[in-house]
Amino acid sequence: MKKFYSLLLIALGSITVNAQTNLVSNGDLESWDDETTPTGYSEAPYTAGVTQESVEVYEGTFSAKHQTPETGSVKLQNQVETGIIPGHSYTISFWYKDNDVNARSRMWSYWLTEDYSTISEGNDNDGILRPSTYTEDNSEWVQTSVTVTAPAEAAKFRFELRSYSTADGSGVIYYDGLTMIDNDATASTNTNNISGLKLYPNPVTGNVLNITSDNNSDKLVAVYDVLGKQVINTLVKNGTVNVTNLTSGVYIVKITEEGKTATRKLVVK
Repeated sequence: MKKFYSLLLIALGSITVNAQTNLVSNGDLESWDDETTPTGYSEAPYTAGVTQESVEVYEGTFSAKHQTPETGSVKLQNQVETGIIPGHSYTISFWYKDNDVNARSRMWSYWLTEDYSTISEGNDNDGILRPSTYTEDNSEWVQTSVTVTAPAEAAKFRFELRSYSTADGSGVIYYDGLTMIDNDATASTNTNNISGLKLYPNPVTGNVLNITSDNNSDKLVAVYDVLGKQVINTLVKNGTVNVTNLTSGVYIVKITEEGKTATRKLVVK
């Protein structure tokens, strides 16, 4: 059985991006180096079986036609190199057309560290990024749109789609419109604009984290663990946060004051 799947992502950092900026280079598949190489995508074997398509297209002039082998699978891979910020929400989506009983498809993606090591989070996000279910045959174009949580170590994203042959042999899947949108980009334009923001001690070894700023106004503070789970959500009026219940590790602290938002990495020892 195949089904649509949904993701929820959270990230950290200080980058200013338009809210509708697509982080996937050539996500619309309109640019090609040659008829088998979409510009900006990973080189073979990570684009094996891909050819430029101009008839079965969701939008624009071209899409990617993905021909499966008689057995096994082939990949279409795009490395998102910038814009991955532990602390923001992202929406990941793509359009596909699976009108071939001999082929099926699914996303098979990973968060990556700065040195391109893959990150397995050990939670539901693993199953969302690399699901056990596949697409279903449909004569129409279908969109999979998902929203997830990036772990603190994430610096890049491997956007990979896999096309599989069925027991009956080789088949075809079409792809178009790959997007990855930073939903928190608007908020991020205010990141680090909290004048005089200080978070200390960091690393923290006791039970109290101090958060101060020039205005010292009330602050909404949210703390996330490396899996993106919110572990603290509190309104701070006196500049201190009780971190007694935090175990040793790395956390993301998201601070909002007077409409301005900043994120910081916190280490608890």
